[in-house]
Amino acid sequence: YLMQFGTQAGVATRHGTSITAKVFADARANGCKLVNFDPHMSGAAEKADEWVPIRPGSDAAAALAMAYVFIHELDLIDRDYLVERTNAPALVDPATQRVLRAEGSNKSLYWDEAANAAKPYDECEKPALEGEYEVDGVKCHTAFSVLKEHIREMTPEWAEDITTVPAATLRQVAEEFGRAARIGETIEIEGKTYRRRGA
Repeated sequence: YLMQFGTQAGVATRHGTSITAKVFADARANGCKLVNFDPHMSGAAEKADEWVPIRPGSDAAAALAMAYVFIHELDLIDRDYLVERTNAPALVDPATQRVLRAEGSNKSLYWDEAANAAKPYDECEKPALEGEYEVDGVKCHTAFSVLKEHIREMTPEWAEDITTVPAATLRQVAEEFGRAARIGETIEIEGKTYRRRGA
């Protein structure tokens, strides 16, 4: 499942356009669905399985609405990946809205559920992805919790007014993309196991 925002990759852009076009053609022959968000019927939109006309400059609203669907409606998020590979568990100071840092090292602080305490990210045994935790008398949330709250009102209906894309289309594309991601599945390549990502 491939989603494009305002790009013509595989048709008219990218380094080595003809090489990219071949990669895209092979992927589509193997069942990859191409969804293209573009204000006009570009070459890529014309070749897409689904063209989503969108008001120019409103791509971020569409993406935020889809994030809302992933997080608030379908719970289609890779929690393991967020904990292991991003700063989503980082604790955020409510006054400054900045990530809390360990004194002396400048390392992000995470809440360690194993120790029930804030610890530098590289010393944290079991990072909490969500929640509110007290650090030095201040109630802090994880970065993921801050994001989750931030997009609470950014529903597909909210985005429809901004983007002109119907809320039902945003939900449909979000669900298709989220399910195609195959969260939790793995694939083995040359003896190594990786997260499988179909989107």
